[in-house]
Amino acid sequence: MSKFLRPALGAFVLMLGAGTAFAADLPSRKAPPVAYVAPPPVFTWTGFYVGLNAGAAIGNSRYDWQPFGASFNQGGVAFTGGGQLGYNWQTGPLVLGLETDINYRGASSNSNGGLFGATNLGSGYFGTLRGRVGFAMDRVLFYGTGGLAYGNARFPATSVGVGPAGLMALSRIDNPGTRLGWTAGAGVEYAFNRNWSVKAEYLYVDLGRNSANYVDLLTGAPVALRARNSDHIVRAGLNYRF
Repeated sequence: MSKFLRPALGAFVLMLGAGTAFAADLPSRKAPPVAYVAPPPVFTWTGFYVGLNAGAAIGNSRYDWQPFGASFNQGGVAFTGGGQLGYNWQTGPLVLGLETDINYRGASSNSNGGLFGATNLGSGYFGTLRGRVGFAMDRVLFYGTGGLAYGNARFPATSVGVGPAGLMALSRIDNPGTRLGWTAGAGVEYAFNRNWSVKAEYLYVDLGRNSANYVDLLTGAPVALRARNSDHIVRAGLNYRF
């Protein structure tokens, strides 16, 4: 090899090595890896829940004074409020559930007292054990519901008015107590987030037919009041879902 070529080749090798080292010292232009962001969890109605409700109980009962045959419809409005506990199971848009509740029902009055004038009905309670079948549109749930109802049959404690023999003052001497019946209705529920939801609901509650016995305090004559006990329940509720 020529004595002139060897120095040139050596210089080239040195330059190549220096360029490689210089390139290694330059900052990397490779982009950092993108941080993994987990997708938000899919919303589901499945799970237990507990909550409170409040609304109105609209009387739909019909009463008949016996043996006089006089009757009246009880259409008074009273406050109702209570609590509920339930469980939902969702598959696709279908939501199946079971719910139980217990509610206070306030006193109400009605001026259509038939033979005996105005009638006042005392406060009481009712409860239900119901199945629910719903259709979910993400966080909105439309549902129908129905099942068992129970509660106290409401009869006035006293009633004063004009009867066949003139002025009568009736006092109740017994009470049929807790009755069993049925309920059916529908509602809509909206979930703010995974845990909290609100609902609006209508129920028809029917506790069947029964009677209570009275005595006329002025004459001692017995009088019976027969009833078909039912109410329209319109209420709103707040649920905490576990």
